[in-house]
Amino acid sequence: MSRVIGIVQARLASTRLPAKVLAPLAGRPLLAVLAARLAPARVDEWWLATTTRDDDAVTASWGEALGLRVARGPVDDVLARFAAVVEARRPEWVVRITADDPFTDAGIVDRLLDAACEAPASAALVEAAGGVLPLGYAPQVARGEALLAAAAAAAEPHHRAHVLTWVAERGPGLAVPLPLAWPARPHWRWTVDTADDLAMAQGAFAAFGDAWASADYPSMVKALDARPEIPRRNLHVRQKAIEEG
Repeated sequence: MSRVIGIVQARLASTRLPAKVLAPLAGRPLLAVLAARLAPARVDEWWLATTTRDDDAVTASWGEALGLRVARGPVDDVLARFAAVVEARRPEWVVRITADDPFTDAGIVDRLLDAACEAPASAALVEAAGGVLPLGYAPQVARGEALLAAAAAAAEPHHRAHVLTWVAERGPGLAVPLPLAWPARPHWRWTVDTADDLAMAQGAFAAFGDAWASADYPSMVKALDARPEIPRRNLHVRQKAIEEG
């Protein structure tokens, strides 16, 4: 397929858990864990999209040290950060990942990209089918031209913050079915937005042991099913509404 780029969005000034992208996880910063887990994916270029705030010079430096290309842009307009990269690189497909989601792995990225390769020309957005995966595990894959259209047309602040909501509202999208053998855990939170989320992730990656960098979805669920107190640590956390940014 034509060139694919992946863009990880990150900033230090997160509202509920500041500097979470550099919080310790598996003996290294969370951002480093995510980069290691994504590295084997069939993506031509990985980018880190951060802000122009002074403190995100640290974020940018970490991204460069991890081998990511770095783009810096507006603090409150994440879509503009993505669009600047897409405008410069002109990929057919863009993988969008937030640095909050260290459980994301190369396997789920490749599964969505395989589906994108076979998607009809009308499909602007490719996502995993709902009702199975924990929040924060699966990324989104969008056509580059659809992301640029969103950047040109979307005015509402939540569309600028969440990058692909404008595309999702207009469709058509493609929901990728998942293997029937994959256990459904849609009530779990595999995203890091609060201190309790971070505690859960730290417990989970400790449970994965030396296999943390390559652990796939079934093996992660198996490890956490054996330690049910770990995924319970953040089940009470309320997910912010899209309109809250």
